[in-house]
Amino acid sequence: MSQAPAEPAPTPAEAAPAKTFAGKPWFWWPWPLLVVADLWSKHWVFTRLAERSPGVEEMRRPPELVFDTAALRFELVTWGNTGTIWGLFQNGTVVLMVLRCLAVFGLFWFVRGTAVTARLQLFVLSLVLAGALGNLYDNFTRDDRSVRDFLHFSATWPFAWDFPAFNVADSCITVGAIGLFLLLWRDDLSAAKAKKVAAVAAADRKPGA
Repeated sequence: MSQAPAEPAPTPAEAAPAKTFAGKPWFWWPWPLLVVADLWSKHWVFTRLAERSPGVEEMRRPPELVFDTAALRFELVTWGNTGTIWGLFQNGTVVLMVLRCLAVFGLFWFVRGTAVTARLQLFVLSLVLAGALGNLYDNFTRDDRSVRDFLHFSATWPFAWDFPAFNVADSCITVGAIGLFLLLWRDDLSAAKAKKVAAVAAADRKPGA
C-alpha cells in the first residue's frame, strides 16, 4: 500500500509571523490622536485656571468645580507631579524619565513582533505609547520636569476618599496596561490548554495505549 506523501516541514516564515511595523493601523492610528488629546486638554485646563487666578502659583490655584453630588465630586486642578502614579518617587524624576524612554523603545520592539492579526493587542500597545509620550512631553518641556495633572475626583459617600489627580495620558497607560495584561493572560491560558490537548493526543497515539 502506498503511503501519502509527507507534508513539507514549515519554513521559518511559516513557523512564525514576520517581524514588521507594516500593516498595523490599529497601532499607528490611535496614539497620535491620543497624544494630541492629552496635550490639548492639559493646555486648555492649565490656561483656563491661570487666567481665572492671575499671578497665583500653579499648585495653589483654586480648582474649578465641574459637579458635586452626594456620591462623587469632580473638579479641574493644575497640579504638577514630578513622580509617578499616586505621587510616588517625587525625587526620582530623571530616573523616571530614563525608564519612560526605555519603555517607549521596548513598546516598539514589542509591536514589531506582534502579529498583524492581533488587532486588540496592537490597540492597547498604542494606548500605552500615547500615555508615555504625553507625559514625556511634560518631562522634557517643563522647568521642574513635572507632569501636568488636572482631573481630580473625590467623594464623602459611602466613605471619604480622594483619588490622586491624573490626566488623559495616565488614563491611556492604565487602560492599555490592564488590557495588555488580560490579553497576555488569555494567551497563556490558551497555550497551556493547547499543550495539554497535544500531550493527551500524543499519549493516545502510543502503541498499546
